[in-house]
Order: sequence, then structure tokens, then C-alpha cells
Amino acid sequence: MRLTALPLACAATLVCAVALPAQETPRPVRNDIARAGEEFLVLRHQKLQKGTHARFFELSRDGVWPIFEKIGSRVVGQWQVVHPDGGGSDEFDEGYRLARYRSYNHWAATRAADRLGGNGEDWQAFREALAARRQLELGSDGPIYLVGDMASGGPYYMPGLDEEYELVESAEAAGGAELPVRSARARRGEEIITLRYFRIRKGTFEEFSRLSREGVWPYFEKNGARIVGQWRRVYPTPEELDRRGTEVGATESTDFDEVYMMARYASHEHWQATRPAVMARLGGNGPDYEACVEALERRRDLTLDTSVRFLRGYFYGSPPVYLPPLDETYRRVR
Repeated sequence: MRLTALPLACAATLVCAVALPAQETPRPVRNDIARAGEEFLVLRHQKLQKGTHARFFELSRDGVWPIFEKIGSRVVGQWQVVHPDGGGSDEFDEGYRLARYRSYNHWAATRAADRLGGNGEDWQAFREALAARRQLELGSDGPIYLVGDMASGGPYYMPGLDEEYELVESAEAAGGAELPVRSARARRGEEIITLRYFRIRKGTFEEFSRLSREGVWPYFEKNGARIVGQWRRVYPTPEELDRRGTEVGATESTDFDEVYMMARYASHEHWQATRPAVMARLGGNGPDYEACVEALERRRDLTLDTSVRFLRGYFYGSPPVYLPPLDETYRRVR
């Protein structure tokens, strides 16, 4: 007998029998209106079997992220740690993933994603992908909880100065302190992402962030960098988290705050050309350069320690996803 010839309730029962394990009760949902909150990000660091990062990303993209985006999360991306100057391990790969949530409560609610998005076939695909990903993971030292801002990416208007110059044969002949520039054609390369970590003086994140937004980023963006964002690490108390939440021993320091910043560069060579000691060769030394240098120096005064890791991988971009409804009908019982 064809399924379409059965009564609708029976058809729904058969569909559920195929879609769900025998002991699992179907859980369709409706949702309330969107709630406000302070954006809350989660950065996860993974140690993976060697050579499996691309597969780990594919499982995330095709099985895990669709349901997370459906329930309101926004995945920024997944990247592999690379070592342009050499180094790294021959035994494992490392990866980072960054995801955005509307609030801490939103993140906590996604720990039971089926209560927000139901347990249909997309939920099955989600669990299957999670199980497959676990086979590739060797460990993790996250999650790292963050609050702060995704960079707006401009636009920035920095007027050209009303000056005129003539071409000379050498730098010595140029004279003066001005360093105007013209640019060659854009040079293609393999994109690299920097994940920079700062320890800064306690309670200075707002000033640190303002210096970045107003003084540093406009000049760097003019020079071709693209800032992803900058965030302060936060430490929700263990009582607020389920057993899969915060790492054991992750406690906030009374001496410093921790800051993470991500930025995109066209290549490692591009990143090298934006270092403060040489960046005037890219963008000149006008007032925008002077503002950047001043902001960098003031930021440096707030910084106790800093380090950088280089990443390559995949920005997700939140593409549209079509998750068709199952052909089922339900009656409310509670």
C-alpha cells in the first residue's frame, strides 16, 4: 500500500518511525519572538588527527551548522592553525571555530538544540555529524567565552591631503618627512587569518577596544587588512553551565583581562608588510598613520603580553539553507 493512501496520522507515524530511533518521541516545536541580549561568542580550539581538518569542516558545514543557524546561532568560521615560518606538529592538526549567540542564555539553550529546533531529520544529521567529528578529535582545551564586537568593516572616509609631489630618483633626494605612496596592482595570495591574544591591564578593555576601532583599524583596512572583530574573554560561573560547559580550572584573573582579535590578510607577506615598523610604505605617513601609531602606542601601554597564531580555513558566511518540513500533523497535548 502506498503511504499516500494511508490516513494522515498513520502516515506521520510511519514517517517518524523511519526518521527517528524506536525509543525517541517526535518533538516538533514552535518558537517565541526573538529576545534581546548582549552578544556572546564561543571560540573553540580542537586538536585533530593529522590531515583531517578539511573533513572536520565538511561535517560541520553539512551536518552541524544548519540546525545551529536554524536556532539562531551564527557561525563565523572554522580554521586550521598554520605555521608560515615553520614549526607545528607532524602528529596532529589544530583548529579553531568561532560562533555567535544572541546572549549567554541563548548559548546555554543551544546545548539542547532539539528543544529550539525540533528533532527531525536535520537533528538526526546533526547527531550523526557530531559522532563522526568526535572520531577525528584528539582533544580540546575550550570553549573560550567572549563578549565584544564584530568589526563593522567601515566604510572609512580619509580625505586625501591637498598636496602635490614630483617623482625623484632616490629616497635621499626626496627630502622632508613626508612619505606619500602609490600602490601597485593587487597581489594575489593564500589568505591568512591572525588570531591575536592579549593580556591587558584589568578593567581597560573598553579603552583598548576604542583605540582599536578609532585609531588602528581605519589605517589597517586602508592597507588591505580586514578586521573580523575583537573580544574580551569572560568566565561564566560553573553553576551557570552544564557539565560540557567551561573547562576545569578556567578562572578569571584579578590582575589582567584577556582579549582575542581576528583579522584577515591576503597572504603572510601582506601581514608582514603591515607591521608597524614598515607599514608606512603601504599607506604613507599622513595624519591617519600618525593616529594609528599613537593608538598602537597607547594600546601597547595597556598590554602586558601578546601572541599571535596564523590560521587558514573557511568563513561560513551564513548561506541560505532550505530545511523542508516533514509531512506530519500534530495536536497539542500540553
